[in-house]
Amino acid sequence: MKASHLKVRPPSRRLAACGLWLAACGLLFADGGAAGEFLNYAIAPRSLGMGKAFTAIADDVQACYFNPAGLYQLNAQEVLLAHSQLYGARLEYVGWALPTREVGTFGVSLINFGSEGIESRSPENYQYEDYFYAENAFIAAYAYSPWQFLGFGGNLKLITKNVSLYSGVGVGADVSALVRLPRPFSFGLVLQNLIQPVLTLQDLPEYYPRNLRAGAAVRLLDDRVRIDADLVVTDFSSSSRRSFVPHGGIEFEVLPDLLIPRIGLDANEIGIGLGVHKTWDKMALGADYAFLLHHHSSYTLAPTHKVGVFLTFAGYRVWIDAQPALFRPTPEDNQNVLWMDVRLMTRADTKRWQVRVKNVYGEVIRNFAGWDTPPLRMTWDGLDDAGRLVADGHYYYEIVIVDERNRPLSFSGSLTEIRTSGPTGRLEVQPQRPR
Repeated sequence: MKASHLKVRPPSRRLAACGLWLAACGLLFADGGAAGEFLNYAIAPRSLGMGKAFTAIADDVQACYFNPAGLYQLNAQEVLLAHSQLYGARLEYVGWALPTREVGTFGVSLINFGSEGIESRSPENYQYEDYFYAENAFIAAYAYSPWQFLGFGGNLKLITKNVSLYSGVGVGADVSALVRLPRPFSFGLVLQNLIQPVLTLQDLPEYYPRNLRAGAAVRLLDDRVRIDADLVVTDFSSSSRRSFVPHGGIEFEVLPDLLIPRIGLDANEIGIGLGVHKTWDKMALGADYAFLLHHHSSYTLAPTHKVGVFLTFAGYRVWIDAQPALFRPTPEDNQNVLWMDVRLMTRADTKRWQVRVKNVYGEVIRNFAGWDTPPLRMTWDGLDDAGRLVADGHYYYEIVIVDERNRPLSFSGSLTEIRTSGPTGRLEVQPQRPR
């Protein structure tokens, strides 16, 4: 056989070879690598570290992918970039969310799943040129909240698939809802592929199955602990192919808004994750990492690593700028006060507000509250609610704003350091000589 003949390959053989590669990758997915399973996996370290359970939380830009209705919870623009390695393949994600004042929240996402340099051989074991495989999803999502505890959402998905020389394009859509009642519980429901994408490579149509994803979550300890459990019913419209796949996970803010470990479990993998975040007045930056162990293969498959970074900026926020940084209160002098400037950007007019001053132990020692818009400048004289001078130390604030549609905005941060005593030192006393 001539060498040039080795490069000629019937399409069915090439597609069959790709099928073997997909079967290997299918170990990762809940339904053995069924069509479109890269849209039912997870795409960022936060959700991967929580066992791919995120339907009832969905409070970041990943909601475009998991539960579009959850986008209504966002108060600021958010950009997320994530990379996952998948045993010879990769999963890349970029997403952006934009909350608006009146017309809801919009989000867009781009997902790429695939691999290059896949070896190609004939049934006689002749090696051909390597080829590639790729699936891409372009997702446009929208969420609207008629009440602060309820959101509805949906997305449109444009999906492309490439196997060597062959390609196909399909369009699909999801619909979803998220309810945050009764507190501290929340519930999410997603019908994936209500409009089924159909992709045809050569002359073989591939139908993406309709899946039902349901989730329940609970938030504890002032939202510092979040627990989510999901149940995915794959191909629920077909009784012969239907399956039930559980997911569960937890994240705990060891240091609020700073250090967040996670752990999760699903039918295939154990996830362990860690998030490191930093929040400023108008923006937040963070990095997340997840380490996954494939228990379904009895740990034959090597562990995988997932990394991601995010940035939130602009949007709707509230915070306090205080001065001086070192405050020496003197109750007898009503001109000596701590100035607290309230910075406020809300979607609607303010209905009520509250500011709480806390000590290093988290105890509330002074409380301010009122109706309508808070004053742009407030003062604190260094006294607690009982009129006593507070102890020396560092103090923090928490501000909560509720708008006319009962949507809350909150922020906490450093307020000031109080020092009432003079500088420490040693006083040397020398005895006097008798005269």
